[in-house]
Amino acid sequence: MKILSAKEFGIKLKATIQATGRLGFPKLTSDALKFNARQYVKFAQSEDNNNDLFMCVLSEPNEDAFKVICSGGYYSLGTKVLFDILGYDYLNYTIIFDLNRASHLDEELQGEVYKMCERKLSKNNKKETDNMEES
Repeated sequence: MKILSAKEFGIKLKATIQATGRLGFPKLTSDALKFNARQYVKFAQSEDNNNDLFMCVLSEPNEDAFKVICSGGYYSLGTKVLFDILGYDYLNYTIIFDLNRASHLDEELQGEVYKMCERKLSKNNKKETDNMEES
């Protein structure tokens, strides 16, 4: 029997593509992922039609991985080119990824794997609402 611990499900892990194209992690998430400046993260995409995106946290350097950057106590990844090529419009939208543990892929990707579930919010919502009220 496997215990489903509240400790594992009590924290909502997330990451946000910043206006610079970096993938930033809130403190709660970086603490839960046990980030430090000596870690790396690689990304994988499913080969089926839905192109699910996965993030794999590594504790050793890997030529396919991004080095975790720490600045001012916050952690991020230099992912601008990756997200540009994948077509994420982070300039016009706030793109947040909810990170859901995908341990069944740990062995295949050789690290701690999380499925990245996208939420996209318009950065212009307030402006659009203001414009509609003026009409």
